[in-house]
Amino acid sequence: MFTIKKANLLFWIFLFLIVLLQLSLSSSPNFTLGVALIHAVAIVLILRVHVYFLNVLIKKYLKTHDTAGFIISALSISFATSILLTAAGYFITIGLLADANLLENELISMFCGMLLVSILIAGMSYSIELFKQNIASEKRHQELRNSVLEMEIDHLRTQLSPHFTFNILNNLQFLIRKDQDEALELLSRYSKILRYYVYESQNKWIKLDDEIAFLKHYFELEKDRSGEDLEISCQWDIPENTLLIIPFLLSTFVENAFKHVSSFKEKKSYIQLHVFLKDENQLFLYIKNASGQQVSNLKKGGVGLKYVKKRLELSYKDNYELELIPEVDSYSVRIKLNLTSV
Repeated sequence: MFTIKKANLLFWIFLFLIVLLQLSLSSSPNFTLGVALIHAVAIVLILRVHVYFLNVLIKKYLKTHDTAGFIISALSISFATSILLTAAGYFITIGLLADANLLENELISMFCGMLLVSILIAGMSYSIELFKQNIASEKRHQELRNSVLEMEIDHLRTQLSPHFTFNILNNLQFLIRKDQDEALELLSRYSKILRYYVYESQNKWIKLDDEIAFLKHYFELEKDRSGEDLEISCQWDIPENTLLIIPFLLSTFVENAFKHVSSFKEKKSYIQLHVFLKDENQLFLYIKNASGQQVSNLKKGGVGLKYVKKRLELSYKDNYELELIPEVDSYSVRIKLNLTSV
């Protein structure tokens, strides 16, 4: 992974090579590669110290937002660095080259060039530090947003549709008087759902096979309590796999379909469900139910749908597609998830 530290290292290596190349091409015949190497090392080391003190100043002034103070201090440090660079160049040239003779105008030209380089590096250091702080700030904000979403999800996850539980209990009360065997079967399925909820609700990821098994129990439970007036069809095409999914994601769409299905006098009401895998890791769920006047209410989106959207955004980001299709006499939901393996 390409990081700021690696970019910083590459910058100093590149700067050293540029300085070395420039000095090696000097017009002086006695300016050997060894002298150029010593001079280049001295320049890079002085500039590195220059950047160190600049970073100390930048962090100090960014906290106080005193930009004017930073500019004055940065110019002062750049001026001092330019003097050091010019002095280093002068003494290395005079000390290592016997016939060297630097004129006053050459020293002034060298000083101006070093001052320009020092100021440019000061500006670059300031920009890089601002960039790093912005990245760190954005990371903190993202972590905070994720924490808030996680708290909201944990809160919503503790609410396994109380009205659904009340409906089950009401059905049990009715069935106990009418058909005790059917009531026991309904209670058995409901206990499996609750057991799964208790043990898996704290996990962020679970096996897809476990979620599908839970969804089948949930679908059959809703089917049993809906009566014979509803035409229900379901298809499960999930081969053996090692995929993972967040728990209780798909059951919201099943619950909404049964909750909002409309009854028609002239034709049969229906719910159609198809869950299948494609290309090994793409999970599709398509559910369609007869729907009438409640379509306008569904467009607004209830708590359950908002909850699902938040969980999808938090856990899958760009790896999901959710399509809600309201029509005149039906309502469809299509969801696609790109899942990962164990």
